[in-house]
Amino acid sequence: MRLIFIRHGDPDYIHDDLTEKGKREVALLTKRVCSWKNITAFYQSPLGRAKATAAPSLKALKRKAKTCSWLQEFKYKTRMTENYPNKKWAGKDVMCWDLLPEFFTSDKDFFDKDHWYDSKFMKSGNIEKYYKEVCDGIDGILAEYGYTRNNKNFYDVAKPVPNHNWNEPIERYHLTSVKDDYPEEPTLVFFCHLGVMFTIIAHLTGLSPMQLWQGFYVAPTSITILNSEERLAGQAWFRVERLGDTNHLTNGGEPISSSGYFAEVFRE
Repeated sequence: MRLIFIRHGDPDYIHDDLTEKGKREVALLTKRVCSWKNITAFYQSPLGRAKATAAPSLKALKRKAKTCSWLQEFKYKTRMTENYPNKKWAGKDVMCWDLLPEFFTSDKDFFDKDHWYDSKFMKSGNIEKYYKEVCDGIDGILAEYGYTRNNKNFYDVAKPVPNHNWNEPIERYHLTSVKDDYPEEPTLVFFCHLGVMFTIIAHLTGLSPMQLWQGFYVAPTSITILNSEERLAGQAWFRVERLGDTNHLTNGGEPISSSGYFAEVFRE
């Protein structure tokens, strides 16, 4: 099972659309997506900037995407506590992950995968509910393809890929083999947003999303890929293969956008 997450192009947030730069990014992205083989299904956020990013690829490939409400940006708000370093925000409703380091490092539970939503801060916005909607959404899709999350928080596989057992290795199915030798695997593509993408990845890899929200950045139209590792028959764990790949922009001479980033993007 392969999951490909694509962040929308450079955003015009006011109109929930793409900037002119975003449209140039999407043109380069579309060429890349259209070169991919054997895409099983496409999914998209209901928000305009994500749908505008997906539309050219879907049109060129003559495909349709399923729109999932839970793939919208994880933009849920909660009430800022009175001790927040920026006093202008104290007592106001803010996005649950747009936080300053002095605050999000002050509570160790923020980085606990099982308790990050139990803080007074997160509870005031009922963030656990929205988080579970996203988790149930992605798990529902995976279950359609035979990957069911078990009570140990990894996945049972209904139809295991053969010969991925390291105890009885068959070389052509190991990492030294040519990838074309592998059986064809379901590949799902998601056009969505930074916040919700990190929420999903945290769920799949056993992390608190706060670690990803606060510690990682992926640029507009970047590509992030997860694969299921199935080392024992019937068991799967998802692992990040690449994060925030923007080769299509670099190769096309389009600068990488810093939208959603509070630093200067490295220029090459």
